[in-house]
Amino acid sequence: MSANRTYADERRPLDRNWLHRQWRHLRIWRGFFARAVVRETHYRAHFVTTLAVGVVQLGLGIVPILLLYGYTDDVRGWSQAEVITLVGMFQIVTSLIATFVAPNLNRMTTYITDGELDGVLLRPVSSQFYLTVRWINVAELGNVLNGCLVLVLGLVLSGATPNALEILQAIVLATCGLVLLACVWSALSFLAFWLQSVNAIAFIYLNLVDSGRYPLVFFPIGVRAFLTFAFPVAFASTFPAQALQGDLGWLPVAGGLGLTVVAVALVRAQWRYGLRSYSSASS
Repeated sequence: MSANRTYADERRPLDRNWLHRQWRHLRIWRGFFARAVVRETHYRAHFVTTLAVGVVQLGLGIVPILLLYGYTDDVRGWSQAEVITLVGMFQIVTSLIATFVAPNLNRMTTYITDGELDGVLLRPVSSQFYLTVRWINVAELGNVLNGCLVLVLGLVLSGATPNALEILQAIVLATCGLVLLACVWSALSFLAFWLQSVNAIAFIYLNLVDSGRYPLVFFPIGVRAFLTFAFPVAFASTFPAQALQGDLGWLPVAGGLGLTVVAVALVRAQWRYGLRSYSSASS
């Protein structure tokens, strides 16, 4: 399979009607989700194990906060309850990534180096869409619920009563954080077009994500800039938590939306460029 033909197939429209194409992609995703649910019913122990591991990880994330606030009531303007709210938000976003993003990007090296991408490119569907949404780990959705419970607990303890606009801000920012972190991981995974393996890079990514368990102001100024623009985990935890506390305006929301649009466009361009250099694992 030639690189030119591969790139041409990727850019060939599936249908003249854009809305019809999007509806078709939605139906394909629904099929993926339905099969994931069926798989999960056959392995109930996996669901229980994943949920238990998620609870343990959540507990390990809260313990350092309890120890820190055992000596003070305020750390750089953040109370213990506010940080618990942030941890809940972080758990929600990272669990969604573990549900819909990680199962696919962890396989990206195999797709490209073992030639599985060859068969996908022949399908009448966007290859990037197919390879980034095909697998779903339904069991991780239980940890999303755990995150919601911790988030509500933090809000109750802090006495915060967010209004509809503040809740909307938090949802938009968390969505931006989810997409941005997925884009960063995708960009790293797509390096498999040029590198033999990106597993080590993915390991670094997962360790950097853990920085989102703490408010942005806990870090030095240079690190704050990095966690906002280069590795934008702040949009997945700090900013949504601030929005729920009523401490955030609309400027970060607009910035998050703009950054998300740019990130999606860059990742799409990277995928197309990678396809141009891909000639087939069997060639």
